[in-house]
Amino acid sequence: MNYQDNASCRIEPNPYYRYIIVSIAFIVMVIAWGVNYSFGVFFTPLLDEFGWTRAMTSGAFSLAMFSEGFGGVFMGRICDRFGPRLVVSVCGILLGMGYMLMSQVSTVWHLYLFYGVVIGMGLSGTYVPVISTVSKLFKRRRGLMTGIVSSGMGAGTLFVTPFATWLILIKGWRFSYMTIGLATLIIIIVSARFLRRPEGKHFVPAIQSKTTQLTSESSIENANTALKTFSLWLICIVFICWGMVIFAILVHIAPYAIEAGFSKIEAANILTIFGGSAFFAKIITGIATDRLGSKPVFAMGIGMLTIALIMLLIIKELWVLYLFAVVHAFSYGSGSVTIPNIVSEMFGLQFHGSLTGIVNFSACIGCAIGPLAAGWLFDITGNYYASFMSAALLGGITLIMVLFIKTKKN
Repeated sequence: MNYQDNASCRIEPNPYYRYIIVSIAFIVMVIAWGVNYSFGVFFTPLLDEFGWTRAMTSGAFSLAMFSEGFGGVFMGRICDRFGPRLVVSVCGILLGMGYMLMSQVSTVWHLYLFYGVVIGMGLSGTYVPVISTVSKLFKRRRGLMTGIVSSGMGAGTLFVTPFATWLILIKGWRFSYMTIGLATLIIIIVSARFLRRPEGKHFVPAIQSKTTQLTSESSIENANTALKTFSLWLICIVFICWGMVIFAILVHIAPYAIEAGFSKIEAANILTIFGGSAFFAKIITGIATDRLGSKPVFAMGIGMLTIALIMLLIIKELWVLYLFAVVHAFSYGSGSVTIPNIVSEMFGLQFHGSLTGIVNFSACIGCAIGPLAAGWLFDITGNYYASFMSAALLGGITLIMVLFIKTKKN
């Protein structure tokens, strides 16, 4: 089986095939991340059956996020060399096998191995490779197209989570994991067969030449050269902070609402609003990125979230929580859409998969640390004020660092 899809071996006759690739990438994101974000509905059944602590159970999800980021560094490099078909196919196998193995969990190390490692590594073959591939196919509408693909995460949350909940109610969590795993295996592997390496006579105009794709600061010979630049490390630090703020809030906003006196249904509605808003937020921020550039869109997202956090701590009303969920979704969307675009604006497209993987890994480190830090502060203080105020402070610091990023809008 040839996974490399080199232009010399296969030149796509249809100049509009890149739009089909966007659709396929969207489907991959819906399935892969929709199932991953449905972990919450399996959370209580796992606790009820095994009696594990919440920290012990949620630790597997944090490990999966870390594995996704770590593996994404290598998957991005493999995608640069061999194309997305190989990477996404391996991803489908790992995800499908991981979820089917989850149906056989009997001890806590099974949970960490199957979910934290196998599924986490499977996820690493989704976001970075498909986003990098789509980024190379478009120049003028790159932000919109990457926004559409990234919005698959939100769409997956809206559709896969209710399906998983229904399946658990009628058949139990073990049968649900087996069914979802089989479906994931089939859908992603079949989808991967339609992905193409972004080369060929119809793809070349979408990729900038070596003389135009790199900014004056970032004329890099290889990905290792970029690691020696201050700009890349600044971006990595920024996205570590961004991940800490976004996921600390995402994990703890519902408990915060319950602690503030709101019902569990009202608290759950916050996450529902977030999921629905995230779908549209990524498309809107993608369009804004095309028009304004990555830096101002990302700065606006962080700035709005910081202000909304302070507002949330001062005004404890339900409508404020719902409004905050929308703002939070747009800040989340601005970051996830910005990662591939800001890399292309600063370092071009030649090593885009490798560099996007590095930046995404930084974000995943923040995503893993943020919820743990917020929970630790809650255990010490007995409330969420210190956690959310620290998130607001970190958001302000992140905004200042963003202002020092130097990009060149394509």
